[in-house]
Amino acid sequence: MTTAAELFALQRTDLAFDSNVARLAEVEAQLGETEELTSARERVDQCREEVREIQARKKELDFQAEEARGKAAEIEGKLYGGTMKNPKELEDFQADLTSLRGQLGKREDALLEAMLELEEGEVALKEAERALAEIETSWKAEQVVLGETQATLKQEIAELEAKRLDQIEGMDRVALSLYGILRERRQGTAVAVVERGLCQGCRITLPMSILQQARAGVGLVQCVSCERILLVN
Repeated sequence: MTTAAELFALQRTDLAFDSNVARLAEVEAQLGETEELTSARERVDQCREEVREIQARKKELDFQAEEARGKAAEIEGKLYGGTMKNPKELEDFQADLTSLRGQLGKREDALLEAMLELEEGEVALKEAERALAEIETSWKAEQVVLGETQATLKQEIAELEAKRLDQIEGMDRVALSLYGILRERRQGTAVAVVERGLCQGCRITLPMSILQQARAGVGLVQCVSCERILLVN
């Protein structure tokens, strides 16, 4: 005959098993890259792309400014070299030089702005890389702990499964069936302890006749309210 005490011991095993399985699911959900880590990596990639774009723009502005300087120097050489006498040509070259100097000024202003943007972009990139490094260090340490916890929980679950098999060996099938049904109905607690005449599952005062049957230990006695199997210590 299967007693309430035996089922209560089985319940303790089952509750521990349920708890470990739930905890294992939580741990495994945390394994792998976090949203924080992914966001930090995306931020670094974004900063690097912005720096590359500014560098490319600065290089083009450098080329344009250098080209304008070269053309201006060439025209100045012709203007001030003493070889050009035609007033109309001198006027045209002077106009070209003035235009080139205006273009050069604009390109140099744009180049200076690009240099400032590049400096700011490089600072932002370094900050993003520093933040990523900190997050990765913390994440890796957490993953080690989670991996160890996962291994421990799996081992404990396997041990609880083996213990449960030992516990149910020789138990009455009808009693196990009732126990299983009540576990499903009562959130995992099929057996309730009786203290001071109260069912600790639903907290009602039990009739004296039910208490006497439970104390006698002859067969399984259920609470008249929650139907849990009663165990009188």
